[in-house]
Amino acid sequence: METERKIRICIMVSSLGIGGAERSSAILSRMLSDIGYDITIVSILDHVVYNYKGDLVNLEKLTATRKGLRKRWDKFVISRKLISKNKFDYIIDAAPRPSWFRQWFINTFVYQKTDTIFVVHNYNLSSYFPNSSFLGKKLYQNSYELVGVSKESVLHFKKKYQLQKGRCIYNAFDEEYWNNLADEEVKVPSEPYILSYGRITDESKNYKFLIQSYTTSRLPQKGVKLYIMGDGPDKEMIQNLVRSCKMEENIIFLGFSDNPFPYIKKALFATLTSNYEGFPMVLVESLAMGTPVVSVDCKSGPSEIVVTGDNGILVPFKDQESYKNALNKMIEDEEFYNQCVEGTKKSVTKFKIENIAPQWQAILPPKI
Repeated sequence: METERKIRICIMVSSLGIGGAERSSAILSRMLSDIGYDITIVSILDHVVYNYKGDLVNLEKLTATRKGLRKRWDKFVISRKLISKNKFDYIIDAAPRPSWFRQWFINTFVYQKTDTIFVVHNYNLSSYFPNSSFLGKKLYQNSYELVGVSKESVLHFKKKYQLQKGRCIYNAFDEEYWNNLADEEVKVPSEPYILSYGRITDESKNYKFLIQSYTTSRLPQKGVKLYIMGDGPDKEMIQNLVRSCKMEENIIFLGFSDNPFPYIKKALFATLTSNYEGFPMVLVESLAMGTPVVSVDCKSGPSEIVVTGDNGILVPFKDQESYKNALNKMIEDEEFYNQCVEGTKKSVTKFKIENIAPQWQAILPPKI
């Protein structure tokens, strides 16, 4: 008896390296592979950090001897041949798409007529849409589906570009996998600390706001350190700010780790002070570890995750006084803090793989 052919999916990513979108794409590959899809991942860059499942096509490695326009062209050619040869049922494009013309070229000559789902990972649409609403609509109007990772981001791009398509599918998490990572033997600080982690880019993550809020709070006097885990283009600038505040003994930089979970699990709480997000997995990761959060209410995602008093504190956007007060409350109001801890894990149940996977299955049915 002939076995049923697996549905073949190609996931296009910028990389599987540092970043929330990259981590989410790796999780997506594992989730879809585990429920029976045949997965191929095409990575534009040679950054592979996160655990994935499926066949990986590393375009950077395949074009290592090329440079400039020749390298770009060869990446197009390799992708086109791969997609044409494998006859994928669906393409999931989860990579940034900042160039309208480049993406039009890819849609037309690389993806051709394959049903393509475009993922929008951020409320800031500049990495996914052109400024022109006309061009944005033309670029995506024939897509098989547009998926945003928060409800607010979906409403945003549908309204701005007058698109009919667009649905929210939250980023998923694998509870067992994260718990195993959290139990790895890692030397975690024994002193009380709060944690901020992610790519250190001040324009989006607003580390200045965090440093200033922490410095003016009562946490340093009470011996609660701020640990910052990550790397990025603005790390040196933020380190200089810490030195200018004479906070080197209180604010500690840990560098990037592909396994932040032991640090998350032991933190008093995690912080988020971004100017914009898509769906901040740092909040879900923290809550899944039983660690409450203090987050600004930026666009988009935090308001769909954090409920003040249930799993942390959601602070009005860019309100530094309120953020400072929230930091103080979390370490001074023991009853409130314990109440938040109690609600952490149950608050993210809806984001578990077993609850997100059926939503992807609904838009990735077998081809007749």
